[in-house]
Amino acid sequence: MTKHTEKQLDLVSKSPVRDLFMLSALWMPLGFFFWFKVSTVLVIPVAGLVTWLLEQNLGESFYDLLQNSYMLEIATNIPLNEKVQGRLAALSFDVNPMVYGYGIPLIFGLIMATPGSWKKRMFDMLGGYFLLVVVQTWGVFWEVQKHLQFTFLGTAAGSATASELSPTVIALCYQLGYLILPAVVPVAWWILRNRVFLEQHVLDRRFQQFGRNNK
Repeated sequence: MTKHTEKQLDLVSKSPVRDLFMLSALWMPLGFFFWFKVSTVLVIPVAGLVTWLLEQNLGESFYDLLQNSYMLEIATNIPLNEKVQGRLAALSFDVNPMVYGYGIPLIFGLIMATPGSWKKRMFDMLGGYFLLVVVQTWGVFWEVQKHLQFTFLGTAAGSATASELSPTVIALCYQLGYLILPAVVPVAWWILRNRVFLEQHVLDRRFQQFGRNNK
């Protein structure tokens, strides 16, 4: 093993950023526990925002949004193709906003593992939560659009015309809300709020290593 390799391994073994991520991983199970325990309360603002968006987007085709624990039931005025028990029925379905909210325990773990005052930590958590409410609202709204446009097309023919949004836009925004935003937004918020810490412990160490290698 060369001296250069030994120095690199020594820097990695003493990296405070690596220790921070290990500590955040230990905090995350507690974050998941509290997230699930208070999920009913955390979803309330998401339900309110989604209700308003669907009223604006679907108009008379939207009937109501009901919250059952952390699940959201979307009730519409779109008639089903077939009668249910001999009666006319309207389309309704459930959406799980928790699918788009796993960034809450993620950001909890990162914030708790990062050195700082409790005042800063509480502000960071509150700001991160509000951002993730927007992420969850985005995810739920576009999942509803996806169901209307694609999932229930054979069950309720009128569902595809309930919204004037393009199927391509719906597919793109749904994928963005499902695959990218829930994971990227909490990490981006944490980086933004801890620039100084990262600059001191990542960039400065890189410069130190570069100086040593050029000696």
